[in-house]
Parts: sequence; structure tokens; C-alpha cells
Amino acid sequence: MTSALYKKLPHNTKQQLTHAFEKGLSNGTGTANIFFRADDIGAPGKQFDQLIELFQKNGLPLCLAVVPTWLTPTRFTTLQSLTGEKSLQWCWHQHGWLHRNHETEGKKQEFGPARPASSQILDLKRGRDRLRSLMGNNFAPFFTPPWNRCSIDSLNGLESLGFKAVSRSKNAKPVSSSILPDLQINIDLHTRKETDPETSLNNLLKEIEQGLATGTGGVMIHHQLMNREAFQFLNLFFETILSFPSIKPLLFEDLL
Repeated sequence: MTSALYKKLPHNTKQQLTHAFEKGLSNGTGTANIFFRADDIGAPGKQFDQLIELFQKNGLPLCLAVVPTWLTPTRFTTLQSLTGEKSLQWCWHQHGWLHRNHETEGKKQEFGPARPASSQILDLKRGRDRLRSLMGNNFAPFFTPPWNRCSIDSLNGLESLGFKAVSRSKNAKPVSSSILPDLQINIDLHTRKETDPETSLNNLLKEIEQGLATGTGGVMIHHQLMNREAFQFLNLFFETILSFPSIKPLLFEDLL
């Protein structure tokens, strides 16, 4: 479901974004990195086309979290007809295996404690191997777990399989730092739960301020939840970033 934020954008959205960026930088060191992660990639479509075109227009990098079982050779060819076959603007990486919940209670997880470690690691390997076979050198060894959650067994499995980092939500548990770097998301553009646009925008602006103040803003995108207003907002967001030379857009590899 599309966030309430994108029912109708205020006329002064760009000014509010600029203020949030200024405040975030002033509360930090005055400089910051930022990265974008788009989840649930695999199937071509109009919204994916619009997303890629917007990133290309603004020359910004994007980490693409691909569900292995959603991707086929034909689909990848179609996706790359937009992105280019060997563009350094993108980080194609793994997003689970099936993107299926296996928990019987509590929050959704594909790689959660309800499953034996051996089953989790087998699916991690299946996903890695499938994406490697389809993508070749375009595949980057980073892992985004569905719903931004995974177990300690999965973290250990990722390390043993040669992954360089995991990307989850801020303050994710279990802590991964002793196993793998965690490139955390702290700005959520599209899976917001607020029921009215004003509250949603105010909370998002706070996330932007707080994220930039930490030195690295991690932005999560769900293109399938985007409507016309959401694309307009993202374009304003990009324009704001590009107006601040002290903000450096990066890919996962650059952050390490």
C-alpha cells in the first residue's frame, strides 16, 4: 500500500527537505555519505523503469536488492536494457531466496530463528549461486534480508559464503559487527505506517535529519509502492542532495 505521505505533497516540500538536510549536517560533522537501496527487485515493470530513469537523470548510485527466485535470464536482460550491462552506477546484490516468511509467530522473517541453521545457509547459498550464474561479474556479495531481519545463524552463514556485508534497518538485532559490517537503513521512503500525510512527512524529515547527523544516511526504496507523487518526491529528494556538495552518494562497496 502506498504511504499516506504521497496522497498530496505540500507546495513547500523542497524547502522542508532543504531545511532537514541543513539541520542534519549541522548536527553532525557538516559532511555525510548517503546510499540508496531498492528492495524487491526481479520483475521488470513501469515503476522499475521510472525508478531507473530517475536515478540516471540525476546520476546517482543505487544498490539493487534482487530476489533470486524472481529473476530469470530474460528478466535480467530486460532490466539491464535500462541499466546497461556493465554500469558502475548499480550494485546488484542478494535479497533473500524466495522472499517468504517462515516464522509462525512474531515479525516476518525468511532467515529467522524458526528455521534450522542448515536450511538458512542452504537458501543463502542457493540464492548466491543463482544470482552469480545469471549476473556473472555484475553480482556484488552483499545481502539484504527480507523485512530487514535475519538470525545469527544467517549472519555466520553469510560470512562463510564470502559476503562482504549485510544491510538491515538501524539498530537491527542480533548485532552483526563482529561478523559482518551492517550497512544500515535509517531513512524509509515508502513502507511508512502513518495514517495522515503531515505526520508521515514530519517523521520522514526527522529521519533525514537524524540519519545525516550520524554521518551516513541509508535510504530504503520500494518502487512497487510508488505512485506519481512518490516519484515527484524522490526527484525533489535527489535535487536537494545534489545541491549539497558536502553530501557524498555512494554504493555499498564505497562505504566499506
